[in-house]
Amino acid sequence: MKVTSVEIQKNNKQRVSVFVDNEYAFSLDETDAVLLKIKPGRELSQKDIENCIMECNYTKARDKAFDILSRKPVSKKELENALSQKGFDDAVTVQVIEEMSNLGYIDDYEYATLFLEHCRQKMWGEKKIRYEMKQKGIDESVISEILSDLDSEDDIEEMVKLIISKYGTEDLSDMKTKAKITRYFASRGFDFSFIDRLIRLAIEENSNEQ
Repeated sequence: MKVTSVEIQKNNKQRVSVFVDNEYAFSLDETDAVLLKIKPGRELSQKDIENCIMECNYTKARDKAFDILSRKPVSKKELENALSQKGFDDAVTVQVIEEMSNLGYIDDYEYATLFLEHCRQKMWGEKKIRYEMKQKGIDESVISEILSDLDSEDDIEEMVKLIISKYGTEDLSDMKTKAKITRYFASRGFDFSFIDRLIRLAIEENSNEQ
C-alpha cells in the first residue's frame, strides 16, 4: 500500500490527513508525519498504519481528553466532538472515550444532574432544558429520568420576584408588558399557561407591595 497524499486538515493546521491508495487512512500531527517520514510514495503495510494510528494518536487524544475534563465537566458527545475537532480519528476517539468512561471521568447521568442545577439557576423551563440536553448528546432515557422530578413550582417565587424586579415599574396588566414577560419566559421553555399564572401572581404581589 502506498501513501498517495498527505493533506493539512482544515480544522487543525497542525495535523494532517494521510491517504493510502487514494483513500483516507489515518491522521496524525504534522511533526509526527515528518519524523515517521510519512509522505507521498512511501510504502506502508497494514501493521505500519495501525502503529501510526495508535502510537501517534492515542496518547495525544488521551492527554487532550484529560485536559478538557480538568477544566470543566462535559458529556460523552461533547468530548467526542472536541476530540474530532482536534483531528483525531474516530477509532482513537472511541477508545479514549471508553477509557474515560471506565475510569469514571465522564458520566452522562451525573453530568445531566449537574447541568439541571445550572439550568434551574438560569430559570429555564423543561422544554429548553430538554432541548439543551439533547444538543449535548444526552440519551433520551437519561433526560426523562433526570427531569421526572423537575417541578417549576419550586422556583415560582423566584420567578415572580424576577418579573417584579425587571418589569415592576411598568403596568404589569398592560398588554405590551405582558407580551414582553411572555416572550422572556417562553424563550426559556415555559408553557403559556404557566407564564400567564406567573404574571397574575406578579400583579398581585406588586399591588400588595405598593
